[in-house]
Amino acid sequence: MNRPVALVGPGGPPLRGLALALAEAARPIGLTTLAPARDHEFATASIANELWALGADHLHRVLDAADPAALGAFLAELEDRFGPLAALAVDPGPLPDIPFDEFSIDEWLPLARERLGATLVAIRCAAPLLERAGGGPVAIVRHPAPATAAPALIDAALAQLPAALEAELAGRPLRPAALDAAGDLAAAFLSLLP
Repeated sequence: MNRPVALVGPGGPPLRGLALALAEAARPIGLTTLAPARDHEFATASIANELWALGADHLHRVLDAADPAALGAFLAELEDRFGPLAALAVDPGPLPDIPFDEFSIDEWLPLARERLGATLVAIRCAAPLLERAGGGPVAIVRHPAPATAAPALIDAALAQLPAALEAELAGRPLRPAALDAAGDLAAAFLSLLP
């Protein structure tokens, strides 16, 4: 039996493409939101409905992925249903362009928590499960860089994360990777799977 793959993100074309490719490959799928926001809920529910229509094994939850307890419980439920985790893909979603003169810390902090914080928490929660199962890829979907300074700071951190993880986790069976949202995302991710 194929081991499950966890997908974390706001919904949208990259996450949908990954989910459908995994369904075609007969992989069980765990699909959850970055945040319990209405747009994330609707977008991921739409993907879950497509998976259901295809008869794909899947688990869909709406939660705050920056909350380690919530994400840890989701991953534990995924493993209980479908076996040891094979891989994780996190799609932080495209960052909005917020002009520097108009941006406020009240806008930036929730954005950083949702995009960067949730990505870090997802990787941190999945890492021990992947290691226990012998290893696997930890992929981050990369979107075009925003043109404005405030969101570019978050984007720069996300851009550096795969290489930084690879250096820090050298010798461990985790395989950090960056996936280009504009490229053949599904084929690139499937090629990483055990």
